[in-house]
Amino acid sequence: MTVVIGAGASGVLTAVALAARPGGPVTVVESAPDVGRGVAYSTTDYGHLLNSRTETMSLYADRPGHFLEWCRERGLYCGPAGYAPRTTYGRYLGEALENLVRGSAGRVRIVRGRAVAASGTGVTLADGRVLPADDVVLALGHPPARTADIDPWTSGALDRVGRHDDVVLLGSGLTAVDVVVTLAGRGHLGRVTAISRHGLLPRVHVDPPPRVVPSGVSGHTVSALIRQVRRAVPPHGEWRGVVDGLRPDVERLWTGMTVTEQDRFLRHVSRLWEVHRHRMAPPIGAQLRRRSREGRLDVVAGSIVATGADGVSWVPRGGGPVVRTAGAVVDCRGPGTWVASADPLARRLADAGLVRPDAHGLGYATTDDGQLVGADGTVVPWLWTLGPVRRGSRYETTAIPEIRAQATTIAERVTSALLVAS
Repeated sequence: MTVVIGAGASGVLTAVALAARPGGPVTVVESAPDVGRGVAYSTTDYGHLLNSRTETMSLYADRPGHFLEWCRERGLYCGPAGYAPRTTYGRYLGEALENLVRGSAGRVRIVRGRAVAASGTGVTLADGRVLPADDVVLALGHPPARTADIDPWTSGALDRVGRHDDVVLLGSGLTAVDVVVTLAGRGHLGRVTAISRHGLLPRVHVDPPPRVVPSGVSGHTVSALIRQVRRAVPPHGEWRGVVDGLRPDVERLWTGMTVTEQDRFLRHVSRLWEVHRHRMAPPIGAQLRRRSREGRLDVVAGSIVATGADGVSWVPRGGGPVVRTAGAVVDCRGPGTWVASADPLARRLADAGLVRPDAHGLGYATTDDGQLVGADGTVVPWLWTLGPVRRGSRYETTAIPEIRAQATTIAERVTSALLVAS
């Protein structure tokens, strides 16, 4: 029996991949009321759009148009180059898992509960139940942020923001974009200031998509990689095709670097890569540009010194300390890491020596196939993971195509081992 802990995107993709192969029972454990959503797709705001085109978001590698077909069957029009609401995609994932359970003749089931411990024989839930397991897959997704400020992912968190309040956002990535969109949808008229180290918003997709594919990018140092990528950008300067064309090679490029070079990339280049790689849907980009022109959105570079309920103290790049008062401070710096998480399961796995941090502390150390590496450096043969947990070892590991490929690999390994054992 395989137990999958988590029923967000990583968990659903894992269950789908396992069920597609001959093998033993599959149990998916989830504590949230809705399956398929996780943190990424838990939003109920229809203004929060996917930052990838509909045509790239299928659960099934051999049926690339499946999500688009699913939308059309339900009267939810979104063209192949369009951007569906994230809440719609969460519904798609949830329905897929529920349909999988119904059609599996009992092989796949969902168990409601919170996993707090795991071993090679079973998974323990918070209420004391123990689910037997031969293999355990940690489909944990993103851990919650640990913040004393407003956490935008907490239900109703933005309800306390008054219509005319000035708001400070800590961070200027996709979470900050979501907050601006939500506030705008509620008729917010105050000024929003996003403060981040680089002062960069995610770039915007263009339509139709560019058709430039780079070649010969193989740098094993950050400086060589930057030179090669710059050379690959065509004379007209359209870089999006180069970034998108590099996507299948990111894992190879990342693992081809030494840990020192990876650290250099994380310090100096990662934010630039992220804003170019994980872009905004065109309608969202237009909305933010409009608010900026109206003087209701500022994005500034600097370092946060301290935060409080009524504002922040920060140091602008090249300047001195500044105090900015605000009606609300919203932490948009993204999720934490499982390595530093207070989650009971994460703590018990660490205490038992079943996991260890990757070289950068971004997640857990794993093998190429997704098996966890224990504190003593040996592989834990029954414990697997995928998705954001593997960012330090694979870097590009948070989007659906990459998670889908990892789920397929895990399913192949788990089911082939079962067949050999039988």
